[in-house]
Amino acid sequence: MRGFAQDLRYSFRQLKKSPVFAITAVLTLALGIGANVAVFSVMNATLLNPSGVPHADGVVALRAGYNQGDLGNINLSPPDFEDASEGKEVFTSAAVMNGMDYNYSPDGGGTPELLRGAKVTWQWFDVFWAQPMMGRVFRPEEDQPGAEHEVVLAYSAWQKRFGGDPHILGRKLQLNQESYEVVGVMGPEFAWPNRAEMWTPLALTPSRYTDPNYRFNEYLFGVARLRQGKTLADANTYLTHRTQQVYQTGGRLSDYAKSAQWHQFAMPLIEFVSGKMQKPLAFLLGAVALVLLIACANIAGLQLARASGRQREVSIQIALGGSRGRLIRQALSESVLLALSGALLGVVVAKLSIPLLLALAPPSIGRTVSAPMDARMLLFVAGIGVLCALLCGTAPSWHMTHIRWFQALQEGGRSDSASPARQRTRSALVVVEIAIAMLLLFGAGLLVRSMNTIQQVETGMQPHGVMTAALTLPKATYKTDEQQANFYNSLEEQLKQIPGVQHAAIVDSIPFSNGGGSASFFIEGKPVANGALGPHANIRSVSPEYFETLGIPLMRGRFFTSADRAKTQLVVIIDDVLARQYFGDSDPIGQHINFGDPPDKDPWREIVGIVHHARATSLENDTNEGFYYFPMAQAPNDSSFIAVKTNGAAAGLVGPIRNAVRNVDPSQALYDVKAMDERVDDSLIGRRFLVVLLSVFAGLALLLSAVGLYGVIAYSVRLRTRELGVRMALGAQRSDVLKLVLGHGMQLAVAGLVIGLGTGLALSKVFESLLFKVSVFNPVALLSTCALLMGTVLFASYLPARRAAKLDPIRTLRDE
Repeated sequence: MRGFAQDLRYSFRQLKKSPVFAITAVLTLALGIGANVAVFSVMNATLLNPSGVPHADGVVALRAGYNQGDLGNINLSPPDFEDASEGKEVFTSAAVMNGMDYNYSPDGGGTPELLRGAKVTWQWFDVFWAQPMMGRVFRPEEDQPGAEHEVVLAYSAWQKRFGGDPHILGRKLQLNQESYEVVGVMGPEFAWPNRAEMWTPLALTPSRYTDPNYRFNEYLFGVARLRQGKTLADANTYLTHRTQQVYQTGGRLSDYAKSAQWHQFAMPLIEFVSGKMQKPLAFLLGAVALVLLIACANIAGLQLARASGRQREVSIQIALGGSRGRLIRQALSESVLLALSGALLGVVVAKLSIPLLLALAPPSIGRTVSAPMDARMLLFVAGIGVLCALLCGTAPSWHMTHIRWFQALQEGGRSDSASPARQRTRSALVVVEIAIAMLLLFGAGLLVRSMNTIQQVETGMQPHGVMTAALTLPKATYKTDEQQANFYNSLEEQLKQIPGVQHAAIVDSIPFSNGGGSASFFIEGKPVANGALGPHANIRSVSPEYFETLGIPLMRGRFFTSADRAKTQLVVIIDDVLARQYFGDSDPIGQHINFGDPPDKDPWREIVGIVHHARATSLENDTNEGFYYFPMAQAPNDSSFIAVKTNGAAAGLVGPIRNAVRNVDPSQALYDVKAMDERVDDSLIGRRFLVVLLSVFAGLALLLSAVGLYGVIAYSVRLRTRELGVRMALGAQRSDVLKLVLGHGMQLAVAGLVIGLGTGLALSKVFESLLFKVSVFNPVALLSTCALLMGTVLFASYLPARRAAKLDPIRTLRDE
């Protein structure tokens, strides 16, 4: 231990003598380590250890699905949850929630505010092992109809909305114009789901859980915690058994379940939350690991160059009996000091980078996770520091102990020409750097082209100039469909009076808002066999000018009008996808559909129009299902979106829209206020997150590779100074010297390019899973990547080549 301490002090003195090298090495490592720590921290908080959920690996999401259709992974129905809650031998606790937003009316008046929340069953907090910081959580008797006027506040809402009032417990809050008592405040780490600000009891009637007619009404998100010793496979075995029991009950619902291949299953909560970000995050971690590898290769190359200057010193130590083990320790101790300094500074870089990383991330990650520097992260930093020390120090320590000390003493340390192995090692390190940079540039180029392709996808509407906002009508005030319809009718009239507004509409779920539902339906004259899976489509309720507001073109028939009211003929508009899928060559206009089960229990609705299909959630993946639309007056909803079309900038509509809402009902709060263009753009945020970061890492890799190549060429020129001087003395032109040096750099570049390109093509399956209608074998991407890399290499090689071409042969030979 004492000897190692001496080696560290000796290495520190050596680094002090080379401050430029030390600072460059530490900063390079800090960038590489900081990027790795930042990306891993997001992975840790998202995939490995979600904040606020102790032992998250024991929590599963309860799901239902249909193998027929596009509904393989959906929410639960109340009877589905009842099945899971009875699995006491598998689950310690189970709970469900339904998202619910509340209009909060401050005491003494004031502008109403929206509180985002959830209605949950009483065991919700037990599943997550979440304890309140103040007060308590819900009791079983409070999760009953009529007894559910209690609220638990999230820490953020307690601080932001109520100023951290220490006397908040027992306070009465007016939520949706009803009184709720605050019974608890959760700690700052827990806010499931989706950064909820509050929770109230779900309070479903007991019959909802047991009535088989609710079996396929899936609208609840369920979670459960596994018993100790139980696995995900045990949970799915149990849920499969309950699915089979439903199949065996017989009757119409059982036949339907079997025909649709309905089933229940569980999946890890971590996997459900991270969703499609698992693969991109893993891809990014691999990318930053490659950047760190380049950084370590650069430092190893620099240390090899420094070892050349210390060749005589080391030779003397060997001649005097110095052991190779001691020399290895000296070489590694220098790498340890660099790695330790780089790791410490890298933590600072990561701390500064993580907020930016979360800001670029999709809302499902950026708004729902925190990335603290916990024990797992410190262990990762320590591990990566040790790895860097080994990567940076292995090659220099090996070469230091394989010096031909007798020859070095004879030559007086004047030349390193007798060490071609060292030069080959440095060249090999640069080839690896260029290959990695080529791989990252290749991937980034493909993702950029893929992003451009997605942005050209037609949405089926004209989102420019449309401002949208959401509101929720409290059922305490708007108890009937007629009251809701009257509110929307009055609001629509107010919106149309705003100067510059061309059209205004109300819809229960706006496109690209991650909302909306779907349902089966029946076509008159086309009976469905008992238990068979009938037609299925997405469903929306819209006001008359909805299609004109969003620029969805009419293909046949007519739009809704103000005459389509609650007591008139029930009508429906369908899109062209639904028309093709279920009506074929026949004309849908004038035909009838309904939504009863069985059909004779629901009135028929006449199809009066066909509109163009509009994408609802994604530019990348469109559902195979069509849409049918109801008039808002005939099917109102207590939660809806406002959409207003202007001939100017949409941003200028926010204030007038708020005023229009206040004119109709001052107690209503607007939320989720966004331009339609912004909603469409936000749907690409996950892909943009990957493209931006990979492009940054690829650029960093290219820069580091160029620096490494410059170092190798400059070092090679220094070694060959006498040779170049002789060539020029014998008649070689400066252009010949320039070509000679550039040729060396281009040889290394071509070798790295071929290796990197070959690796990229070998990993084509990995790239293809992240691309959208772009082939890995894309000639434009290949040529542009190669051109960028070769141009950078040419520039990095030209600088030392130009210096070599300016050598004075007479002075060079005289100095030698």
